[in-house]
Amino acid sequence: MNGLDKTKPDVLRVTEYILEQNKLKKEFSVQSADKNELNGIGRHRIAKIMRDICLDPNGEGSLIKYTTAKDDMDNNFCPWQLNVNAYFSYLSYQSVEQAKESNKTAVNALRVAIAAMVVSIIIPLILA
Repeated sequence: MNGLDKTKPDVLRVTEYILEQNKLKKEFSVQSADKNELNGIGRHRIAKIMRDICLDPNGEGSLIKYTTAKDDMDNNFCPWQLNVNAYFSYLSYQSVEQAKESNKTAVNALRVAIAAMVVSIIIPLILA
């Protein structure tokens, strides 16, 4: 995954990165994410976002421990997962984005239908 859209909000970029890494079954750390696809967000910001949207990766208390940008604690590679709220919020976001695309397609189909109706009305009048 070499091209997260840098125009998207930071929270969305981090969420998509976590989901992509889960799909690939890859563990990562806050620092490794900052040096790779999430470059530009900043290590402290990534850690803060992950505290808000992730589950404890290695048992109780590991979330705070591995997202603390101090003493290299945020360089521990873990199998990060989104918490329930973050996951379902992302699914809702995806649903809205799909609905936007569907609406664009519907508007284009309506335009074609209107044009076809106009042509079907005008041609007989011209030929008459």
